[in-house]
Amino acid sequence: MAGYHDPVISTREALIEKLVVSLHLSVPERRMLGSTCISCEEVGFVVRRVLESNGVFPPEAKVWQPGETVFEGWFLVKHTNGIVRLHWQRHHPIQPTELAESRSSDFHDLDKAVSAFIQNEWNNGIDGIPISLSRSSQ
Repeated sequence: MAGYHDPVISTREALIEKLVVSLHLSVPERRMLGSTCISCEEVGFVVRRVLESNGVFPPEAKVWQPGETVFEGWFLVKHTNGIVRLHWQRHHPIQPTELAESRSSDFHDLDKAVSAFIQNEWNNGIDGIPISLSRSSQ
């Protein structure tokens, strides 16, 4: 998988991938990004690429199993039958290994699943960087 450490992608693409995967950019990296907003298409491209490569996005997410720590928040899982499942889960307030609540939705269209993930997880942007629905943010 090409990554923010890979020299074959543009600086902007590398910075957006770093932001989407690590949820943070340093002040110098924000300056290098060159804009105060990123497009939903740019974010979606990274999410799709990582999901296609790993089968899950974010890469560290997974459906809770008894005895394991609950991954909190929204995440995508691509199944072998082509369905992409959008999951949400949270742990018990004082027991991180106890599932308190979860829900999921299935999508037959990868782009719709990614769009739903972005809207649910990052409707207020990522690390203070807003996500625009238009490409004019570049």
